[in-house]
Amino acid sequence: MQQWLEIGKVVAAQGLRGEVRVQPATDFAERLTRPGARLVGRSLDDGRVFRLQSGRAIPGKDLFVCRFEGVEERNAAEKLVGSTLWIGAAERPVLAAGEFWLPDLMGVRVFRQDTGEAIGEVSDMTRAGNDLLVIRLSGGKTVMVPFVHALVPVVDLEAGRIEVVAIPGLLDPEAAEADEA
Repeated sequence: MQQWLEIGKVVAAQGLRGEVRVQPATDFAERLTRPGARLVGRSLDDGRVFRLQSGRAIPGKDLFVCRFEGVEERNAAEKLVGSTLWIGAAERPVLAAGEFWLPDLMGVRVFRQDTGEAIGEVSDMTRAGNDLLVIRLSGGKTVMVPFVHALVPVVDLEAGRIEVVAIPGLLDPEAAEADEA
């Protein structure tokens, strides 16, 4: 079974010739500009494979205009509004050392580097200047750890292991606040 990666959402029809506006969910613009197969639908289960014919960025906006084979008029384009676009996982670009795909990090167990204690698992990532790993701790709380080498020096996906440097307040912000009071 093919795996798919989300690359954007269709947010509007563009013009009269069947183009759509896509809000990207990828850092790789070529996924929305390079021709090839894309899955388009409200979910993976109801998605339909379309061939992306062309795509271009809209200058000054976080949007792309895409044209799909078989979508020749505005009415057909409007039916795609609200759909998600996916690309086959096999088409992922090769990453540099120290770069990771978010889906590969999800569910990976997290350990304190100083003690080796398992503390939780990665549940998400968010952006706020730096990428922040969202870690669901074993006790149920959630913490965010800046995804930088100084705080996350070990990411071993093959072993299913991430190690975090436990500086004061990082893994238990409430304890740090109590210490300051």
